Amino acid sequence: MTIELKKIKDIKDDPSLKEAQAFVGGYVEMVRVGSGILLVDEEGMLKNKEVNAYASQMYETEYGDANIIVGNAIYIPNTLKQSQWFS
Repeated sequence: MTIELKKIKDIKDDPSLKEAQAFVGGYVEMVRVGSGILLVDEEGMLKNKEVNAYASQMYETEYGDANIIVGNAIYIPNTLKQSQWFS
């Protein structure tokens, strides 16, 4: 299985909760990083999902912990403040 990081570039692609859950494969947890937010599987580690290297790098830059984001993730940049995920 290939681990993906989906980057939202346009508000028309803003994922609904159902779409986000389908992409990450579980309950959605929102993680703030300096340049935006990551939507990840809340139980990804319990499910032994593989490390998402790029998303983990974004997290590490902000918080110092490495290899902590696992599974598919969705990235929404701060430039899309009109996203439902920022409210």
